Amino acid sequence: MLLHILPGVLSPRLSHAPDALVSKWHIQSGATVLDLGCGSGVLGLAALRAGAERLVALDINPQAVLTTKTNIERLGYADQAEVRLSDVYSALQPQERFDLILFAAPYWNRKANDDLERSCFDEDHSTMASALGRAHNWLTANGLMYVVFSDQGDVGRVVNLIDESKLRVRNMHVFRPSIEGGHIRIIWELTAR
Repeated sequence: MLLHILPGVLSPRLSHAPDALVSKWHIQSGATVLDLGCGSGVLGLAALRAGAERLVALDINPQAVLTTKTNIERLGYADQAEVRLSDVYSALQPQERFDLILFAAPYWNRKANDDLERSCFDEDHSTMASALGRAHNWLTANGLMYVVFSDQGDVGRVVNLIDESKLRVRNMHVFRPSIEGGHIRIIWELTAR
């Protein structure tokens, strides 16, 4: 899938999160999907290609919102997708529910100085805490949340945040990099308790 990436948006080629996640997720035909922190839109678009019926993509970065909208239109999914500027879940309507929430989380515990850095830096993992702490409100009864993280972040803190949330771990996958010096990717498959 060839994507258009605007300046200020992390390229999915740099993160390798999309490949790791797509290899493990379970998408039912007709699923509703929330792409949280959508960036380029690669995860949500892959979900649509895999049979999802509806996508809502959220990002706090205006350039990411524009990038995702552009990619959705270019690839012919405009009638199935909506992109919103949002701080975590703030742009969702109270009645919205999703079969899947996809979240390639920022993992370095540092203060972000701009929108691009926000895709990698999450001071005190506050974005992760908010995403995990409220995800159960947006999942359908049998919904799943997939969280992609890196060993470069505080994995123990994320495990504690999961334990404190109203989610439980259904499965966990670890992906070792194919190149020396690459980050190990961890994918948690979570369900509401």
